[in-house]
Amino acid sequence: MRNFKKRRYIFAAIVTIALFFLGFFFGFVMDLKRVDYFNQVSSVQQLNIRSLQLQYELLKGDAFQDRCSAFKFMFDKFILELEDNQVRLDQYSKQSQVIKEDFDNLKREYTLSQINFWYISRNFKESCTNTSDFVTVLYFFSNDQKCPQCGDQAIVLDYYKSVLKQNLLVFSFDETFAGKESLITMMEQVYDVKDYPTLVINNKAHRGFMSKENMTQILCEEYKSENITREICE
Repeated sequence: MRNFKKRRYIFAAIVTIALFFLGFFFGFVMDLKRVDYFNQVSSVQQLNIRSLQLQYELLKGDAFQDRCSAFKFMFDKFILELEDNQVRLDQYSKQSQVIKEDFDNLKREYTLSQINFWYISRNFKESCTNTSDFVTVLYFFSNDQKCPQCGDQAIVLDYYKSVLKQNLLVFSFDETFAGKESLITMMEQVYDVKDYPTLVINNKAHRGFMSKENMTQILCEEYKSENITREICE
């Protein structure tokens, strides 16, 4: 009887170990597939950025000055892809069991893509004033310990993004990731970001949590189109 119990315990231990390594293996394989997917996504994003940069340079020429609407169409398309990729990357990073470093590198690439798109949007707004009535928001946030209101701030931003869609461009920067991507630190220094959350709306910094009421007031002052202001200002 004792030998039977002993064998049963040994068998249970072997099954437990086997299941653990099987779970680890499948987690590793899934991480590899996710990393491979985002490497392909990152390559496409870099091509999109290069395409927009070249299109913007062409807009400066006389023959292309009436092509602002076409540029806006492609810009909106690429921004939507960037936003969708952010959601997937955040989800996969949280689910990652093994390849944390690779996901950190992907997050760095995504951060750089955000800054590139933000920079292009600034130039576009200056060159195509009649087709670029959008507002840019740089959202600097941190973890729950350092920024207990960042979750609420994200909800406010999500609300306005759902209402204004491509007329509101939100670029998010994680303060806890600044040690791995120094451009976040540089952006914080440029806008004197010392508290979280901080929103930089059309190049003006607003420190601390911003309620829906306060944000409505600021956004209504930034937009020129009545079609847009009608959505939030009336």
